[in-house]
Amino acid sequence: MSDHNKLTTVLINDVALAASSYELTKQSSADGKERQLLSIDFVITGGQQYHDVTSTLYQPVVEVSVPEYEVHFQASVHSYFTSIPRLEKETDTVDVHLELIEAGS
Repeated sequence: MSDHNKLTTVLINDVALAASSYELTKQSSADGKERQLLSIDFVITGGQQYHDVTSTLYQPVVEVSVPEYEVHFQASVHSYFTSIPRLEKETDTVDVHLELIEAGS
């Protein structure tokens, strides 16, 4: 489920992200259950957008929705890293790689 030529809108707790890379796979968890694993790459700017994204990702469980692919599930952050450690100015941008794993029941 990936089209490398266009952006895919991913909603995390209603925070819209324009993902330049999108991949949804299944992963076996420690308890033996299969869970969805969403991997996305996106770019954000400093200031309020950076604050909105990072404060959302600090929550233990988030709502994930990808309307284009009719994907919706609750997840937690599996992996998250950025191209730079912090943003200096509002106009700075940062590349983000995010992996969200479906929350267990």
